[in-house]
Amino acid sequence: MSSAESPTPLKRTSAIVTIVAAVVGTVLAYLSLAAAVKWPPFQEGAQPKVTVFRGDNPRADNCSGSACAYIGVQLDGFAPGSTVHCTFDSADGRGVFGLYVTNVDEDGSRRATTTNYYGRPEGWVSATCGDATGALNPWGGS
Repeated sequence: MSSAESPTPLKRTSAIVTIVAAVVGTVLAYLSLAAAVKWPPFQEGAQPKVTVFRGDNPRADNCSGSACAYIGVQLDGFAPGSTVHCTFDSADGRGVFGLYVTNVDEDGSRRATTTNYYGRPEGWVSATCGDATGALNPWGGS
């Protein structure tokens, strides 16, 4: 074997190792960035969740008593910064509620009280926001 032949296999191996290292480094950098910005596969509990809660009393003529309260929603696990549309239903039907549209924050969450209200303590209220639904059953109050 001559001295001119021996560096060639070493050069090929070195080139392959350099290429593999560059590809692995790029993939690791991309995955680190994706995790840092909470790309959906890296979010904990990435499934959207809606929790319904009772807000303050609206003091409306058509809704008296301590059971009357604004409908509140806690949104979690939505796409960060996205616009979310919510519709409502209740033991009395869905026709009395307006659409609620809001933006979630950079963590995909938002807690808000809507302009919709309900007042039957033995009834229930549900909110469907995107593909997620949550309910408060019974509505409560006295």
